[in-house]
Amino acid sequence: MSMQAVMHAGAEPSPAQVAPRQMTVLVVDDTLIGRATVSTLVRRLGHRCIEASDGAGAVQAYRTYRPDVVLMDVVMPGMDGLEATRQLRRLAADTFLPILLLSARSDDTDMIAGLQAGADDYLTKPINFAILTAKLANCGRQLTMHASMANYRAEQEEEIEFARHVIERQVQGKAVNDRRVRYSVTPTAQFSGDIVAVSHSPSGALYALLADATGHGLAAAISVLPVLQVFFGMAKKNLSLGLMASEINRHLSTTLPVGRFVAATIVRIEGSEGEVWVGGTPEVLLLDRSGLVNARFGSMNLPLGIDVDDAANVPPQRFGWTPGDQLVLCSDGLLEAHNRLGEAFGSQRLEATLRDAAPSRRHDSVRDALTVHLDGALAHDDVSLMMIDLE
Repeated sequence: MSMQAVMHAGAEPSPAQVAPRQMTVLVVDDTLIGRATVSTLVRRLGHRCIEASDGAGAVQAYRTYRPDVVLMDVVMPGMDGLEATRQLRRLAADTFLPILLLSARSDDTDMIAGLQAGADDYLTKPINFAILTAKLANCGRQLTMHASMANYRAEQEEEIEFARHVIERQVQGKAVNDRRVRYSVTPTAQFSGDIVAVSHSPSGALYALLADATGHGLAAAISVLPVLQVFFGMAKKNLSLGLMASEINRHLSTTLPVGRFVAATIVRIEGSEGEVWVGGTPEVLLLDRSGLVNARFGSMNLPLGIDVDDAANVPPQRFGWTPGDQLVLCSDGLLEAHNRLGEAFGSQRLEATLRDAAPSRRHDSVRDALTVHLDGALAHDDVSLMMIDLE
C-alpha cells in the first residue's frame, strides 16, 4: 500500500487549526505504513500516540492506556474495526471517547454500519491531512468541554452534599423520637420539598408537622427551613398552633419570593385534647381502631407564605378521641401519584388501604399500596405520610 493510499496531503493546517490540548491518540491499523503515516501526523500536531495492529490489540491498548481519541481502521484481520468499536463503547460506557473510523470503503451502507457500531465519525481513505487535523482539533475542544462539565458537576455535588448536611441537621438535630408517630418522606429529586418533624414541649405536649413547599429539589428544601426553625422553637415554648402558624407565615412572607409558599399541617396533642391546623395540605383523617374515618379536618387556611395576615384568620380545629384512634397526615404527592395509565392513587384507595390494615401496619401498608399502584413509574411530586397513634 502506498503512502498516497493512506494520506492525502490537502492544505497545510494553520496554527489556529491545531487542537488546543494535548491528547493521547490510539491509532489502529493492520498495516505498518498505515499506522506510521497517521501516527506521524498525530505527533506533528503535538499529541501522544500509541498504536495497535488489530481490533483485539486496540481493546487491550484502551484497557492499558485509556486514550482520549481512537483512530480506527475498519478492515482488519481477526477482530475488525467495527467489532473493536463496539467493545470500546462497552468499556468506555461512562467516558467520553471519540472514535473516528478510517476506511477505503465510502458507500453509505458502510458509513451507516460504522456509526451504528458506535463511531463518532467516518473518514474515507486516502485521508485528507487538513480534514483529519480539523477533526482532531474538534475532538480536543469536545474533550475540554467534557472535562469542564465534569469539574462543574463535581463542584455541584460537593455543594449539594454540604446543603444536604445542613438541612438534615436542621431536621434531625432537633427532632425527637416518639413511639406514637410513624412517618416517611420519598423525594422525587435529591432534595425533598416535603418535610416532617416531631417535637415535645416541656409539659409533654406532642407537636407534629408535615410541610410541603412548592416545587421540589433544593429550592423547595430551602423554603421549608424557616418552617422548621419556628416549629421547633415555638414547640419548646408550648405555644398554640394559631401563634405558631402566624409566626411561620410571617417568616415565609418576608423571606420567600413571590410564588413560593409552603402548605402545612400542624398537630398538637396534650392529655386528652388535640388540635390541628391545616393550610393547603390534604385533609387530615381521624381513624377509629377498625380503620374507619371518624372525622375529617380539611384545609381552612391558605398555605403559609402567601398572605402575611391570613394564617391566624381561622383558628385550629379541636378534637377528642378514643384510645386506639389514629391521625393520618399526608402530602398531595401521595394522593396525586399517577401510574402508567394516568390513574391517581387518590383518597379512596388511601382509605380502603387504611381500613384493610391492622393499626400497627397502616403506615407500611399505604407505602406498599403506593408501590404496587406506581408499578415502576415515578411519582411526580414528593410523597409524605405520617400516622399518629392516639392513646
